[in-house]
Amino acid sequence: MKGCVYLFLLSILLVAGLTACGSGKAEQEVPSLTEIEGMTNDEAAEALSGFCRQDILDAWGKPGGGLSGLFGDIYDAPTLGGWVIVQYDIPATTSTDTDLNALPVSWVSLPAVS
Repeated sequence: MKGCVYLFLLSILLVAGLTACGSGKAEQEVPSLTEIEGMTNDEAAEALSGFCRQDILDAWGKPGGGLSGLFGDIYDAPTLGGWVIVQYDIPATTSTDTDLNALPVSWVSLPAVS
């Protein structure tokens, strides 16, 4: 009986851990890249808050590039003639075991080419 209780609790923790990524926006989908292009930096950051890197990768595909010195992805934004840059929140004590695809979005920038 005691073993069943432990097994049940372990299964709850496992399910909670697997669904933690994007849990703040569980009922919503990642806005399309085209939708994000029409937003300000603040609006885009708000629209993507609660999503993790894997959510963005699943919705937008492989990024065109990455950030140097920071952890983020760069996507081409053809409507803007520029890019959508998504930076992810890395804890100060990131270990080698950290799943980088589970990191939440922390910042978004939409620089346009002049």
